Amino acid sequence: MAQGDQLGVIQLTRNGPVLSGGLDSLRDRFATEHCVVLRNILEAPLLEKIQRDIEQAQWQSGSAFTDSFGAVFTSHDPVAFRVIQFLLNNPRFLDVVRIITGCKQISEFFGGATYRMVAGHQHHISWHDDLPDNENRQAGISMNLSTGVFRGGAFELRNRLTKKLVAHVNNTGFGDALLFRLSRELQHRVTPIMEGVPKTAYTGWFCATGTHMLDRLNTKEDERTVR
Repeated sequence: MAQGDQLGVIQLTRNGPVLSGGLDSLRDRFATEHCVVLRNILEAPLLEKIQRDIEQAQWQSGSAFTDSFGAVFTSHDPVAFRVIQFLLNNPRFLDVVRIITGCKQISEFFGGATYRMVAGHQHHISWHDDLPDNENRQAGISMNLSTGVFRGGAFELRNRLTKKLVAHVNNTGFGDALLFRLSRELQHRVTPIMEGVPKTAYTGWFCATGTHMLDRLNTKEDERTVR
């Protein structure tokens, strides 16, 4: 069955998440392949706004985000970053992620960075697991924010011990997102861009922190009110 056939569709809109179809197929695919593509996760107006904001942002070579395992351009455009983080922290969407991944402890999404890989710049993201000692990350997401077609930049997932490839995914659909499992037994990488437009993607993690972003914001607001 081709990726996306008979799978439920989740779309993030200005009015909240919209689910078409069931989640059983997505959950079953994630259980066996450790990753699944969420097609058209961003409604067109949202995707276009985020792409415009990113194109106006400044890009830098190298950052703490990738220096230990790769080389890419990164951007921390505050507008796009906050919009995506807000969308992915929607409680209804977090419910969907918990069902698909089977990670019931997930409590919030934590944003990583927006990165760009360009052909001919030796850009790459080497094998790693996204699991620092101080964060309880359960699953990762990589959202394609590119404005055109690129060749290369594939996501690959492998077994850490055997080096056997578990998944090879070309996430090239506009506004599509790849949801993938995080585990000490797994590693992932992104292959170099061969040709075409730069690959632009946003990546971050669903974490089991026991709290939610909105809870912390409300706590800070309460503290300011008391003062």
